[in-house]
Amino acid sequence: MSKVLLIEDDRFLIDDLKTFIEFEGHSCTAYTGPDQVIDNLDALADFDAIILDIMMSRGSYLQDADLKFETGELLYQRIREKYPDVKMFIISAKNFMDMQIDFANEANVVTISKPFDSTASELITRLPRA
Repeated sequence: MSKVLLIEDDRFLIDDLKTFIEFEGHSCTAYTGPDQVIDNLDALADFDAIILDIMMSRGSYLQDADLKFETGELLYQRIREKYPDVKMFIISAKNFMDMQIDFANEANVVTISKPFDSTASELITRLPRA
């Protein structure tokens, strides 16, 4: 199965998603905020898929970044610069039409709205089988 990176700041959602992902046979590593992502940017090459939450705290590195972008959008841009082909799942409770990035026109991107169903099946079944 695939190696999945979950970037999410909600501890309860992390626990649930990690459990569902691993139950389906994938391995899952969770980063809880943007600083952890930026500190480990080189390690992202090890993952087959990245699940990225859009709305989270800015952390210390992104404090001065353009405020029209949500934190997840800024992280998306940084990840894409280094890994243009990695499969990404963008999750958000915010309307995707209200974002600065048009994820519908981005390659290798799947958008999924929160809240999830009770098993997050829409997300889990779309993970790559490596």
